[in-house]
Amino acid sequence: MKVTLTQLRAFVAVAREGSFTRAAEALEMSQPSVTATIKQLEGLLGLKLFDRSTKVLTLTKASATFLPGIERILSELDATLTDFQSVADGTQGSVAVAVLPSVASFVLPATIKSFSAAFPKTRISLRDDNSSGICERVLRGEVDLGVAGRTDQTVGLHFEPLIRDPFGVVVHKSHPLAHESGPVGWNELAGYPFISFAADTGLRPLLDTLRDIPENITSPWVEVSNIATVLSLLKTNLGIAALPQMAVNTIEKDVVFRTLLDPPLFRELGLITRNGRSLAPAAQHFVTHMKTALRPQWER
Repeated sequence: MKVTLTQLRAFVAVAREGSFTRAAEALEMSQPSVTATIKQLEGLLGLKLFDRSTKVLTLTKASATFLPGIERILSELDATLTDFQSVADGTQGSVAVAVLPSVASFVLPATIKSFSAAFPKTRISLRDDNSSGICERVLRGEVDLGVAGRTDQTVGLHFEPLIRDPFGVVVHKSHPLAHESGPVGWNELAGYPFISFAADTGLRPLLDTLRDIPENITSPWVEVSNIATVLSLLKTNLGIAALPQMAVNTIEKDVVFRTLLDPPLFRELGLITRNGRSLAPAAQHFVTHMKTALRPQWER
């Protein structure tokens, strides 16, 4: 038996309106088409659906029993299709994002604020990790997208550059290097205890690209694995460090950031996605809002 949705919708419309003419208007069909559709359905079911007279159109006893179940099926189908359309256009669903902690604190608040205002029914799941961990999460499909620095882990991934984040020296507010606010050269860091990053982090390879810089930078006093640890040491004036600007929260009052020159050094941050996989609409909308939040950094 091949009953169609058109036939079922016509049956429900005629039953609700009590008229083929009004049902045709509700369905945006011609009255003869509705009449023919009902006859087809009656033939498939092998029963009469309506008792007709010149003045009254009523359900037969059999179709009156049949109607509630069909109304429920169509209602559930319409609700499902509405949800499906909401997911398709990104107004509902979920998006999972993995980001560097520095990005999370710097750009995500503005991104989430604007995104949630535009898409209040879309759920957001956030994970913070280092660049290698973010790439792994994207590859495994644990998250829809990531924001991280460039890494050697590129197989199966696509990197779209978003921003170049300049390095600067970060020192305690009482440190001699904090007495001025302009840019500073790498050679001016000589002699101070230098806090750097372990070799398996995303920042250490960038520092290792520098040539002709003081020995305290190439052979640091302390090596750590994350930026939060560096900042905690800097706040107690235990040394100095070179960090990307986005890693230093603008509300930090205990440390000072001065851009490093001669040569300048940048951390390139980008959007990490899986090759050959299109982003779901909700994720694509999130990327659009994130790029808007980042735009002031592009323009500076």
